[in-house]
Amino acid sequence: MSNNNSDFGAFFSGFVIGGLVGAAVALVLAPQSGQETRQQIHDKGVELKEQGSNSWYSAKEKAQHAAEDGKMRAAEMASEMRNKAEEIVREAAKTATKKARSTKKSSSTTKNDG
Repeated sequence: MSNNNSDFGAFFSGFVIGGLVGAAVALVLAPQSGQETRQQIHDKGVELKEQGSNSWYSAKEKAQHAAEDGKMRAAEMASEMRNKAEEIVREAAKTATKKARSTKKSSSTTKNDG
């Protein structure tokens, strides 16, 4: 009989200790009241909205800088292309003038020989 009482006492003390641990865990992990939860959700929403706004303005500013960079590079490239085109036209004009003079000289030499 004393063996049965010992088993029952161990079981009962384990049951009581388990209940106390369970109650403590429940108190620590218990959900907040509805008002506290709504306030926490509201605060987190405001925080996320501010982060989103900051990210939006940052991205917008970066895009504006990139657009300005693109415009400057495009203007530089256009200027370079215009200069190269003018150079090509000048070279073509020089070549045409040389050919015209050479043709003129050869035709006047042919006339004088004839």
